Amino acid sequence: MFRPNLNCTIQTSSGKTDVYGQPTLGARYNERCAVVTLNITSVKSSVRADTAASNGNARELQSDANILLTASTKAEIDDVIELQGLKLLIISKLPRFSVEGVLDHYEITANVRK
Repeated sequence: MFRPNLNCTIQTSSGKTDVYGQPTLGARYNERCAVVTLNITSVKSSVRADTAASNGNARELQSDANILLTASTKAEIDDVIELQGLKLLIISKLPRFSVEGVLDHYEITANVRK
């Protein structure tokens, strides 16, 4: 049985995108959640224009986040979850069921929002 232990803020996607193709955000609301994994790393990323001459590189954040939300959540793909000061973009939402076949919670996979 799933027991949420953290407060999360979820900001819905408006269904539209900005000039960079990123979803624009709409309403914001609070929900309870639980973190399974939250791995945030800064890794080197090559900069194509510079790699030939100077082997230049940049750093970018990468994440591996699995978060559990209640069965009554309104969160959907492209919404943003904010927890512990991080903004994470939902990329998948998987239903999880109890042994009786009743929806127990959702497992969310998310990446750092750029």
